[in-house]
Formats: sequence, C-alpha cells, structure tokens
Amino acid sequence: MKKIGLDLDGVVFDSENLYRVYTEIYDVDVLKTNSIVDNTKRIFQERYNWDKEICQKFYKEYAKEVLTTANIMSGANIVIPKLMKKYEFVVITSRSEEETGWAKEKFKEIGLENIKFIHNKNDKIETFKEEKVDYIIDDEETTCVSASKENIHAIYFKNAASLRIEENDYLKIVNNWGEIYRYLMTN
Repeated sequence: MKKIGLDLDGVVFDSENLYRVYTEIYDVDVLKTNSIVDNTKRIFQERYNWDKEICQKFYKEYAKEVLTTANIMSGANIVIPKLMKKYEFVVITSRSEEETGWAKEKFKEIGLENIKFIHNKNDKIETFKEEKVDYIIDDEETTCVSASKENIHAIYFKNAASLRIEENDYLKIVNNWGEIYRYLMTN
C-alpha cells in the first residue's frame, strides 16, 4: 500500500486562516499598529514586523484557541476516509506533542483514529524518507519543492497568497480536497 505524508495546519485544518484573523486583530487591537510587512507570507511570523518576543507572546496567548477551534478543511473529512482504502497515512507536523494531541482528538471525531502522528518536525524531508512516503500533502511550498527534488510526489495545497511555483512530474498544485482526490485516484 502506498503511503501519504500529511500536514495538519492549512491542509486538514483551517488553522492557518484562523491565525490570519487573530493576528490582524492582535496587530490592530493589542499592538495598535499596522505592522504588516508582506501579506503573501504563509506564517504570521513572516507577515508582520514583529520581533521574536511579540511573536512568542502572541503564540502563547492564541495558539491553543486557534488549534482547538479550527475547523476541518472542507472536504477533508470526506476524502481522507475514501483515500484510506487505497493509501496508508502518516501525519508529519511541526506541532508540539500537546498540540498534536488536540489534532488527534479532532481526528477521532471524524473516525480517523488509526493514523500515525509524528510531531516536532520543522524540516520534514528526512522524515518523509524515513517513513518511505510516496506522496506528501503540505501547504508549505518550500517543503513541497524540496520533496519533489527527492522524487517524492508533492501535492502543494495552495491555501494562501504565495509566489507562483511550477508543477512538474513530482509536484502538483491543488486548491481543495476534491482536486487531491482526483489526482491520487487517477495517477
């Protein structure tokens, strides 16, 4: 059975979008400023002119709220169970062990309790190789490009403003779970 390495935030959960909402509110209401630098950046630490201390303070205050209330991305709860008939899944995430636990609870709610989770992985490429994944689904373009260079089929879930990257034999750009389903079931 082929294996899929799955990211959580911005792929299974709409937490990336929810972070965008909370960071805008935080910047305006708490910091009382307009410190946005580049709204095309995926993660908030790169979108604002915030120093490391402000980023850490924001994360400490809002991460649990965002990660426990984020919705499942439209279609993920339909497509993942269908794909599990043909593929094995492993979640590979940069989330901490505690944060990954919150995701596991949400997975149980939709009947996906038999998926392996690997947490604290910021550089995922070695883990993809160790786990022998055939495909990855991630919303980080550099992760997808790096995986494709290692001959791992990368599905770039483009859910935010970003620079344009080119598709190739090992890199597919999608915008929703229906497109992921079509790609995986017809290739």
